Amino acid sequence: MTSQSSQRDYSIQALQRGMKVLDALLDARAPLSLEQICAHTELPKSTAFRIIVNLLQGQYLVETGEGYWLGLKMLRFGALIEEKLDLMQQARPFLIQLRDQVNETIHLAVLDGDLRVIYVEKLSTQHAIGLMMSRIGITAPMHCTALGKAMAAFRSEDEIRHWIRTHGLKPVTGATIVDEDAFLQELREIRSRGYAVDNGEFELSVRCVAAPIRDRTGTVVAAVSISGPDTRMPMPLVGSSVAMQVVETGSHISQALGYLDEPAIL
Repeated sequence: MTSQSSQRDYSIQALQRGMKVLDALLDARAPLSLEQICAHTELPKSTAFRIIVNLLQGQYLVETGEGYWLGLKMLRFGALIEEKLDLMQQARPFLIQLRDQVNETIHLAVLDGDLRVIYVEKLSTQHAIGLMMSRIGITAPMHCTALGKAMAAFRSEDEIRHWIRTHGLKPVTGATIVDEDAFLQELREIRSRGYAVDNGEFELSVRCVAAPIRDRTGTVVAAVSISGPDTRMPMPLVGSSVAMQVVETGSHISQALGYLDEPAIL
């Protein structure tokens, strides 16, 4: 298959035209009339009007006295992107400091709308054996990762029960928690102690410890983790120092995001 045929196979004309309309408004930085949108996009008037109607219905555009402008959905997208960029900018110095302290792999992650973990930053260990299937931008299950559990623990139990009914607690390794009551109890314990542990539940022989990160309102918006082979991170070490270091890092990032509560004390 040639690259040209691939492009033809995957391109969706209606979607491309819709993006042209949005791009025209972004470039103009002001509301545009139907005629102005047609001039910017070179779309026929009837085609542009149909696209605008659909974008209005989806709240991607609004109609004003001056023409059409970006709607609530687009503002929400922009706010979300700004929030995530701010998170990474504020977190990175603390992630580097933590990686240098423990010399293990450090992750920063958020949850998507379906409660899947999205890795937004990864700082690798200097050890020759680094392991880790994680990559920036990919997703992982919530129920078997320390990052996911550290964030899910601060969602309502009703939301988590609904997620379990919809998705199930699918085993990824033999250590994955697959019983609903046991999983909910795990989340309660995480909420109480302030950190989560993944003991080979996502990758065999890999242990991860994660702590939540809060924004200025106190809402848990992300999590930070330390990950390494269980031979370098035995449970006694996790309980004595690793957990404290990751919780402190989560607390420092939370404060950088405007959270004013007292730092967690283990």
